[in-house]
Amino acid sequence: MNAQLTDNRLGQIELAAIAGICFLLLDAFFYQLVLGELPCAFCNLIRVCLMLLGSGLLLNRVFGINPWNYVLSAFGALIGSLLSLLFMFAKAPAWTKPTGSAIFGLHMYTWTFMVFTAAIMFCLIMAVLYARRDTQVSEPSSLAARPKAHGLIIGVFVALVAANLVSAFLQNGFDHFMAGGQQHYRMLYDGDVMKP
Repeated sequence: MNAQLTDNRLGQIELAAIAGICFLLLDAFFYQLVLGELPCAFCNLIRVCLMLLGSGLLLNRVFGINPWNYVLSAFGALIGSLLSLLFMFAKAPAWTKPTGSAIFGLHMYTWTFMVFTAAIMFCLIMAVLYARRDTQVSEPSSLAARPKAHGLIIGVFVALVAANLVSAFLQNGFDHFMAGGQQHYRMLYDGDVMKP
């Protein structure tokens, strides 16, 4: 199989994956900004793992395909999967109250566990597909050869990463994250942050 053709197909798949990660981060912002459900410490860590997952794929799109980028993405997916599983175990006892809204009957930490577990398999499959190529590291394609959606998706992902950093700072400043879910942005609120 032609290496350039393989790179183009891998690139399209990676762009679709980055678009999916953007959708998940936008969904998290919808619940945060529209429904007023501020992310807890676990939720913010899960968002970081989503950003790590997308960062490895983003590096492939910008600098050319490299197997170490898949390792970065798989690492983010593995940590995110373990954090989501830990969150599920923390909410499993009958006396605990689920955190956040449910989507189709499952809470977000359950969905992210499934997404991250699938992402680990995705990274492994992509690395195997890459390994079947003849060359070790591909060259990034020229800007003119890239589809128009390429820049848009990458721009949205970078903007969402920046927005998450700003959101986390407004929520906690340089202090630690509060357990049990916050009700206010600590940098914008002057009272007791744990009071509703």
